[in-house]
This record gives sequence, C-alpha cells and structure tokens, in this order.
Amino acid sequence: MKTINSVQNPLIKQLLELKTNKGRLAARRFLISGYHLVEMAVAKRLVKLVLTLEPLVDLDPAIEQVIVSVAIMKKLADQVTPQGIIAVCEDVPQLPINGPRIAYLDQINDPGNLGTILRSASAFGIDMVLLSPDCVSVYNPKTIAASQGAIFAVNVREASIDDIAQLKAKGYRLVGTLLDAKAIPSNEYEWFDNTVVIFGNEAHGISEQLVPLLDDKIMIPITNVESLNVAMAASIVFYDMKYR
Repeated sequence: MKTINSVQNPLIKQLLELKTNKGRLAARRFLISGYHLVEMAVAKRLVKLVLTLEPLVDLDPAIEQVIVSVAIMKKLADQVTPQGIIAVCEDVPQLPINGPRIAYLDQINDPGNLGTILRSASAFGIDMVLLSPDCVSVYNPKTIAASQGAIFAVNVREASIDDIAQLKAKGYRLVGTLLDAKAIPSNEYEWFDNTVVIFGNEAHGISEQLVPLLDDKIMIPITNVESLNVAMAASIVFYDMKYR
C-alpha cells in the first residue's frame, strides 16, 4: 500500500485529468467521492483504485489502495468538505437497449436535472434511460452527486434518434412530454408495456426531428405556473407509469 503526499505526483496529475470531459473520455474512467457511492461502485465491480486518508481494512484486497494527504483529497474531491475517500471507476457497461419501460432524454443540459431524473428512474422502476448524444455527461460530478448512486442502479446508455426510430419499428410506443392542445394528462394516460417516454431540453423541449415519430403526447396538469422543471416532470411521469 503506497502513500502519496504531493499533488505533483504523476499519479495524482493523471487522476486530475479525470475531472475534465476530455480526460474522462480518453481514459474511460471517472472519479467518485464519498463512502456511499464507493460502496455502490464496489458492489458493481467498477472500482479500480481507492484513495483514502487512512487504510480501509474491509475493502476487497483485489482493489488497490493509496493513502493520500488531505491536500490531495481536497484537490481531487468535488465536495467542499470531502468524506475522505475517492474511487477511480471504469465506465458503467452499456447494455443492449431493452425493457418494457424506457425513458429517452433529449438534449438535457443541466447535470443536476440528469442526476435527479436517474434517481427517480431508479425509484420508480424504469428499465433503461437513454441519453441523446448531446446530453450532459452521466459522469459529470454534479450528475453523479444528484443521482445519489443511481448511475450504478439504472441501465444508462447513449442512443441516437435512429435508435429511437428502430424501437418504434419494433413495436415500442413513443410518448412525448410537451405542451400541446392534443396532449393527454399523464395521470389519465393508459400506459402500455414497451413504451419509450421522451423528455426534451430544458429550454427548447423535444427536438423537431423526434416530434413526427411520436405516437402520443402527454402533459402534466398544473395551475399557477407555466411549466415544471424537467426533473420534476420526469418524476411525476415515472410515478404515473408505475402506478397508473
């Protein structure tokens, strides 16, 4: 078990690159902070290296441990007050697109929204969450924090509009959430198996290329406000899908 005290150490410099999109993509690795997240990642066998302030006696001996200084911990962690543990994880495997209840997120920009949507998807039994190529990264630290570990509990992968069209061709029903005179209230909609529910960008909604593919349009009945945050809307729709 090695000890590193300098932020100039080559390994620490390498790990700092994982805090950038370019570095994460190149290495296919990402950082997580905190005992809860690390425990979930270990259970999924995604952890390659753990950095701690003190040795962990109950960690799988196959996982390398490195003892680091407080200065290094603060440099690598995303929290203002780090818990004292950081793990280097390999990317979550992208499973084949499958399942009766699928969500497609079209150009979601805010990492907090994405993380919250993933957390709600896990809570309400969504089988898979698909991300358009221009969505914010699932490995963004704010996404990971907002998901509270849901990135390890929900099947998440990137998917194009062509992938969604192929699902439609296989018999999936495409349901879009948008304000439209013909939209059906989500709490009145008759949900079927093999459904893809689509949520659009925070500012612009669902892409014009996707709208013609929709089989149905739904909306959430609200009063006093014009619209809901996309993460809040997704939580309500996921609830309706599960219990309607």
